Amino acid sequence: MEEKISRNHHDLFQSRSSSKEFLLSKAELRPWRKTGKMKEDGGKDVLNKLFPGMQSGEAFIEHAMKILSSYLAFGVIVIRIDNMNGREESQKPDDIQKVLGDTAKAIDDICRTGNGFWGRIDRFLFGCCFPDKNASSCLKLAVKLKKSLDNLGEETVTTGVAAYPAFSYRKQDIIVNAGKALDHADYFGPGSIVVFDAVSLNISGDKLYQNGDIEGAVKEFKTALLFDPDNVNVHNSLGVSYGVLEDFSKAIREFKECIRLSPKEVMPLYNAGLIYQLNGKKEKALKHFQKAGKLGEELFEIDFQTGKLLLELGKSEEGREYLEKALKLKPESSVALFYLGESFAAVGMMDEAEAAYEKAIKINPNDAASLSSLGWLYDQKDKNSDVSLAFSRQSVEIAPDNGLFRQRLGRLYMKRDLPKEALKEFKKAEKLNCESCHYIQMIESGKYKE
Repeated sequence: MEEKISRNHHDLFQSRSSSKEFLLSKAELRPWRKTGKMKEDGGKDVLNKLFPGMQSGEAFIEHAMKILSSYLAFGVIVIRIDNMNGREESQKPDDIQKVLGDTAKAIDDICRTGNGFWGRIDRFLFGCCFPDKNASSCLKLAVKLKKSLDNLGEETVTTGVAAYPAFSYRKQDIIVNAGKALDHADYFGPGSIVVFDAVSLNISGDKLYQNGDIEGAVKEFKTALLFDPDNVNVHNSLGVSYGVLEDFSKAIREFKECIRLSPKEVMPLYNAGLIYQLNGKKEKALKHFQKAGKLGEELFEIDFQTGKLLLELGKSEEGREYLEKALKLKPESSVALFYLGESFAAVGMMDEAEAAYEKAIKINPNDAASLSSLGWLYDQKDKNSDVSLAFSRQSVEIAPDNGLFRQRLGRLYMKRDLPKEALKEFKKAEKLNCESCHYIQMIESGKYKE
């Protein structure tokens, strides 16, 4: 069968995004209900003439639910005419009306064949309901519709299919599920057909995650596992969501399951490393990062986090190697440049550290960490005294809750015989858990010159 109905699910998630430092599967998709604004004269003219009793919008959905409420099983197909919003600007209105009319006729024929009924959900979006049909039967009808439209030589349609019963879903959820399958089909391009499954829910959950609805995403991912308990991407996505919610024990549980199911998958190894790092288990985190790095897939996040962690463990030269690898993959990363600067500073390579901080600030003028470190470095080298103080002040303005930045600013004030300003910064640094009692005592005793 030539139709793009199915594909290896793993291929769907080759595009990865970094959010909250985790690696989460991601697919960029359109909202399925927003296919084009209904016009007052509707684009509905031709359809009203051809099908005077046709239901549209919410009225169709309510009508469908009333009919389907008495059935123990039914299927739903959601059909979108592809690429129509862009074509409205370049094609004549009569051509658009012809496409709408021909598509509606083909849909009507399919519904008659399958003893179903149909209506219009949105401008270029239609819904078909088939009492007593399952997903497999609806898939066959969707393929038949696609072929009939292909024979007309006009626009393609993308299709989502869902059926009732399905686990704990209510009858009114099934049209929405068909819409989620349509979102899933979008990934494969115009003319695709997808039956609602675990991947559809993973995509839906990922969209909720990206929009900040983490609890909603968790619900989608957990439901996806009812459809496919061994889906590595879903377990990983659920683990990421738990990680963002700071439920680290559940996050680790999901990542461990991923690793068990697919030991050579990069994302869960890396994500497990992040969780261990957040829990202060640095050696365990490093082990996971390095294991992920050995799988052969070059990812900035892995090299960056490995280098950063080695630096924290006092292995600055080894860490620098990873940071340099990360910067080859992402040369404009100001945060990686900052840590590269820190790795140079740790072994006394101050000129190299200075160059790294300066490059980071050039890329991101609001990089508070690099501003603070460069300001402090300038002072240590007796270089650019005014710039040193300005950079340190700027770092505190950008990141007022960083105790180290405030302590550094306080020490610069001390050197410039500004005890009141210094004392203010040291007290704030102390409240932010950056030990500064020694400096406070020096100022209060009058011995505030460093």
